[in-house]
Amino acid sequence: MTDEPHSPPRWLPPVAEEPPPEPTEPPTVPIWAPFAALFAVIAVVSMVGAVILGLLTANDPSIEEFKDAPDAARIGLTLFQDVVFVFAAWITIRLALGAAPPEAFGLRRVVSVARALGWAAAVYAGFWIVAAGLTAIFGQPDDQALVSDIRDEDALAALIGWAILICVLAPIVEEIFFRGFMFRVLAVRLGAIWAALIVGVVFGITHYDQQAEAIQLIALGAFGVGLCILYWRTQSIIPCMALHALNNSITFGVITEPEPAVFAGIVVLSVGAVVAGATAVSARAKAAA
Repeated sequence: MTDEPHSPPRWLPPVAEEPPPEPTEPPTVPIWAPFAALFAVIAVVSMVGAVILGLLTANDPSIEEFKDAPDAARIGLTLFQDVVFVFAAWITIRLALGAAPPEAFGLRRVVSVARALGWAAAVYAGFWIVAAGLTAIFGQPDDQALVSDIRDEDALAALIGWAILICVLAPIVEEIFFRGFMFRVLAVRLGAIWAALIVGVVFGITHYDQQAEAIQLIALGAFGVGLCILYWRTQSIIPCMALHALNNSITFGVITEPEPAVFAGIVVLSVGAVVAGATAVSARAKAAA
């Protein structure tokens, strides 16, 4: 008898080693997903708006279009639209990647404030140069419906509601969807330049209303391209939100013509609220070594 281990019988086949698993590609968001999300937002908001308009018309036959609806209904629908925009971006990223952390939407804290300010100033100057050139060529466009309505608004509560929507929520929501979501997805497949041009066109078109003129949409499209470049160069949508809030709050102040101190307060509070809120929920950025 020996203590040597018994060798396996010769009639048994050799044990095959398991091949190493094939490397898997990290999940990505399909290039069509942002457009599908945008169409879904438009469809949902349009259906809800149609239901609200029908209920309002049933009670007041003089209301024929949504622009004739009370401020509360219009502000409420706009707020609902903002929620749907953010949810559509979030659920699309979540389904595609399995998680949707803040950095997936470009919500990162700014590494260099000076760099962000420099690029923001350059983008804003470029936007105004384009807007001035379009005005010089085509003339001053007529006011859009919302601009006229806000200018004629007398109720303080309605003005405050519109101010919050236009100066604070719109910059947050639109930057999350168009720059943090749509631009990021397209840039991975098409490169930053093509992605910025496409997102700029879509950004301009989504601001269309029946009284909008072509040069207004072109100017907004140029602003959308500039915001994409700002995000690309800073790798954070916080500067985009801040510049967007600055532009909207200045426009709101020009429309409503408040006292200079109130005008300044609207601008400072809008930009400050947007930057503070976005920074609070953003991932901490890592400076390059």
